[in-house]
Amino acid sequence: MRQVCKVVLLAFLGSFGVAQESAAPRVSIPLIAIGSHHRPTSVTVESLVITDQKTPVTGASLLRGADLPLELGMLIDTSNSQSEGLLGDVLKAMNRFVPETIRDPEDRVFFLNFESTPHTTGWLKKQQLQTFTIPIRIGGGTALYDALGMACKERMGPRDWHKPTRRILVLISDGDDNLSHITRDEAVSEALKAGAVVFTINTQSSDMSSRGEKIMENWAKLTGGESFSRLSRGDMPKVFASIQELIAGMYYLSYVPPDASKSAVHEVEVKPAQKEKIDLTYAMKYFWNP
Repeated sequence: MRQVCKVVLLAFLGSFGVAQESAAPRVSIPLIAIGSHHRPTSVTVESLVITDQKTPVTGASLLRGADLPLELGMLIDTSNSQSEGLLGDVLKAMNRFVPETIRDPEDRVFFLNFESTPHTTGWLKKQQLQTFTIPIRIGGGTALYDALGMACKERMGPRDWHKPTRRILVLISDGDDNLSHITRDEAVSEALKAGAVVFTINTQSSDMSSRGEKIMENWAKLTGGESFSRLSRGDMPKVFASIQELIAGMYYLSYVPPDASKSAVHEVEVKPAQKEKIDLTYAMKYFWNP
């Protein structure tokens, strides 16, 4: 009898362990696969080689981004440097992009204008966009890093690992900053903590590479987004159409991370399996805080 009880107890503890393991929170890494025609393409988890903290990942799955609610933030540089740039043309294209992208009842968007200080709206649903207008006034210095930090920390807030959500920021700026209280690295850290994918549109009309352009490219690369630079006025509708297509084709790579019980900054590497002819864009780091 005692032996039977012991077996039953071990079986119970084993099933309890399985239940605990299945209930462990899973990380969600935004990922976009680009095919041979330079457009988003479908991908399977078997076609990916994933490492987290240099440890091979097993038991991963892919979530379709289109099945998840969308939280969109539009960050608009209205400082003095925009007076002779492409901002007007960008805003015209943006006014079509936002209502077309916010489609489902759970989708929502906020707008954040910034010069020396950021000014943000609340969250808006699709119906509210029908009567909403964005007041734009050009002038002042530029606190770009503060704007990105505020959008992520105060508007989006920390990500909830139990409720995967597409979190997208579209940053419209020339990348210059002369008034922020935080650094560019601190700003992108806030984006990674929030799980935000950053797409950047450079409003500088010059063909010359700039420090600001490189900063925005780095933000997009780290967070799994895309950067658009060296643009002309007629490019804007195509740029926003590309961003819309990338958002629609996004996946989220889901798995239980190594050392899941410990809070840490994790570095991720995702490669195509052999013979897979795809390019991958994904968030290269995440802040794990279960």
